[in-house]
Amino acid sequence: MKLFQHIVILYCLLNLTSCIVDEQCRENKYVAFMAGFYHVVKNQTSGLVTKSTLSIDSLTVKGIMFDSIVSKFVYVDSILYNNSKSISKIAIPLHKFIEVSKYEVKFNTKIDTITVLHTNTNEYLSLECGCLKVHSIDTVLTTNHFIDSVTISNHNVNTTNAENILIFK
Repeated sequence: MKLFQHIVILYCLLNLTSCIVDEQCRENKYVAFMAGFYHVVKNQTSGLVTKSTLSIDSLTVKGIMFDSIVSKFVYVDSILYNNSKSISKIAIPLHKFIEVSKYEVKFNTKIDTITVLHTNTNEYLSLECGCLKVHSIDTVLTTNHFIDSVTISNHNVNTTNAENILIFK
């Protein structure tokens, strides 16, 4: 009987220790492409040009998916921001399986399209946690209805929540 109790205790201990979660699994695993809105300000007396944060009154962002069946981009019902007020930064996901992500961005009444060309890479976390999909931005293309220009400030899109592009009006 005593041997049976020892076996049960040993079994319970082995079961409990095998279920311990790796610390990396608890970390933030959300990978987001970060964009900030800015406008250029020129000081009239000194002539210095600086950037200033721009707050958008009304912002709507929709994802545009690539449909492999018809081999073209199509609109889908993926509203990432819906008429958001007083916003100066956005965090949006990039496609994990194709290397082009496309978005329709509506600034008040003007609509622009932002196309992000990126490479996707698996970043190994651990045996228990698996892999995390990270991205490297190659190029950002945009229409110029509201957006004046775009600058890539950080090519690496990962879990650090660093700003990746600057969008200028």
